[in-house]
Amino acid sequence: MKQLAILLLIFLTATTATAQYNSNLDRPKVAVVLSGGGAKGVAHISALKVIEEAGIPVDIICGTSMGSLIGGLYSIGWSPKELDSLVRSQNWTFLLSDRTNQSLMNLSERRRENTYALGHTITFGRRQQQGGGVLAGSNLAVLFENLCEGYLDSMDFNQLPIPFACVATDIVTNTEVDFHSGFLPQAMRSSMAIPGVFTPVRIGDSVLVDGGLRNNYPADIARAMGADIIIGVTVQGDLLKADELSNTASILGQIVDYNCKNKYEDNLRMSDIVMKVNVEGYSAASFVDDAIDTLLRRGEEEALRHWDELVALRERFFSSGTIIRHHRPHRDTSYLIHHKSSIHKQPIARVGFRFDSEELGSLLLGIAAPIKIFRPSDLHASLRLGNRLMAQVGFDGLFSINYTFRRNDLDIYSNGIRNYNIRYRQHQADFVPFNYKLKKYTIQVGIRWDYFDYYGRLLSLNGSTFDTEDDHYFSYRLEANLNTENRWYFPSKGQRVHIGYAYRTTNLVQFKNDFGLSDIIVHWRINIPLTPRLTFQPMIYGRCLLGKDIPFAFRNTLGNETFSHYIEQQLPFAGIGNVEYIDNQIAALQLQLSCRISKSHYVLVRGAAATTATYAENLLQLPDLYGVQAGYSYVSLFGPIDVRVGWSTRTRKANIYLNFGHIF
Repeated sequence: MKQLAILLLIFLTATTATAQYNSNLDRPKVAVVLSGGGAKGVAHISALKVIEEAGIPVDIICGTSMGSLIGGLYSIGWSPKELDSLVRSQNWTFLLSDRTNQSLMNLSERRRENTYALGHTITFGRRQQQGGGVLAGSNLAVLFENLCEGYLDSMDFNQLPIPFACVATDIVTNTEVDFHSGFLPQAMRSSMAIPGVFTPVRIGDSVLVDGGLRNNYPADIARAMGADIIIGVTVQGDLLKADELSNTASILGQIVDYNCKNKYEDNLRMSDIVMKVNVEGYSAASFVDDAIDTLLRRGEEEALRHWDELVALRERFFSSGTIIRHHRPHRDTSYLIHHKSSIHKQPIARVGFRFDSEELGSLLLGIAAPIKIFRPSDLHASLRLGNRLMAQVGFDGLFSINYTFRRNDLDIYSNGIRNYNIRYRQHQADFVPFNYKLKKYTIQVGIRWDYFDYYGRLLSLNGSTFDTEDDHYFSYRLEANLNTENRWYFPSKGQRVHIGYAYRTTNLVQFKNDFGLSDIIVHWRINIPLTPRLTFQPMIYGRCLLGKDIPFAFRNTLGNETFSHYIEQQLPFAGIGNVEYIDNQIAALQLQLSCRISKSHYVLVRGAAATTATYAENLLQLPDLYGVQAGYSYVSLFGPIDVRVGWSTRTRKANIYLNFGHIF
């Protein structure tokens, strides 16, 4: 009964507020008009805050592109304070992509998502989902639906708490499309569909893109909706001069800006107060923390320059009575993008690319097609182009089958000096009958066939030869992985564990008429947050090879940054930047401090020590290998950008490592 009474009270309060808000029929109606401008449009939020503080009622709100998002949310009750928190808290790198919410993925899916830079969903026979842009805008669509919770039915926008309208462009007829009704998230998404970037929205026979191409400042729509007074906020910058049109981005931006001038000056002239925010130095793509902070500040500064005009307007028309705002109850905005996101159900094609100082450039192309059976499964294929050519096809589900071809061209170093160049082809087939995967861990048991085809003579710089021979191997394998880290790159909490065992043979039973070779690898990293920005990351790892005559193809190697980077058995070690072959046994400890200096910028310092030995019983000796490294990283939309400087007792010289892109 008590809960019913509370609900009734809330209903009556809201009804009374609405009645008060619409009862002032003896005063002029005020409309706020918000222009398009991409990231620059966050300045609208601060301008709305100042308009509220000045005591000006908002009876109508209209917008284009980013202005349609801010205006649409304001019309259903989002306050400027909430909108400010919203734009600051979102992961714009994720939103402005078609990546899947990683909290819903298993480990294999997370690994794949952090390997490729771009992805595009492939659809068949679904016209409304046809392409036409680099991005489908799936994450923005999910966000808009979450933000408009409670207003997800088709409706008349004049019946919203504040009447609203937004603008899109139909590129079939090159005409302006004004949304006064319909599905609110779809209307906002249509108004923001930047041509060539986001896939157009298809409604009936219309193909809708960004409304700024026809009406970037829709004051005429506000007037047609009955506005007597128009307060406008525009973030449209000045056109560039000839000497500023120096690259493709600036030229394309200039073309778009020219289109945005359509009706612009006429609509400015019909406005009573126009706030022109200074957006110099920023573009429609400036969705980074510092830019958002500056644009919000500039929006407030520009609105405050019109404070006297706003106060004069209030005193002339609205001094009598209290203006009641229709903001919805305060809510947490940090969860919104995670609330309804789902794994891709359609085939998706992906592309990844990277540059590093060891291999220079490489490109990775991939496709995965989900299969609807009793357990999530997919067919996948990938092709890597570069010094290390790789092609792979496979099936992954309750069990997995994969075939991989590699052609490697590797420089092998000894104590920092290049000794060998190794060229070989590798054929690898995996059958994993036990393939257990959850979000945090995987367990796989199976069998693998490897065939190594070495070609050419393997010469050292001093003229000696390195003997090896073509051969094939059968391995019985067990792998277990646990990953509770909160981020794939630069985690601040959680842990990552990998345990692997392989029993290698040449005939499924023995290794060249002797016992098989045992291959044991262990890797454990834990992340301990010392402060909100500083994380201590100890890691222990090692690999033991037990048996006689370990083949060259499986011997231990050290290299830069990550496990299994250039070749499958590679282990990372601070200060070593090239592939170095070492003894059959290694146990290592790495201590790292990672400091997040801003949302996407990190600095790190790490030190490592390792014991290497020919026999496993000698691993209890004191370390004989040390290394240190320091670096800076920026996490971009297309993967990390890293600069590392290190030194080790193995190479005894400084090593500089550069990287751009995801590791694959």
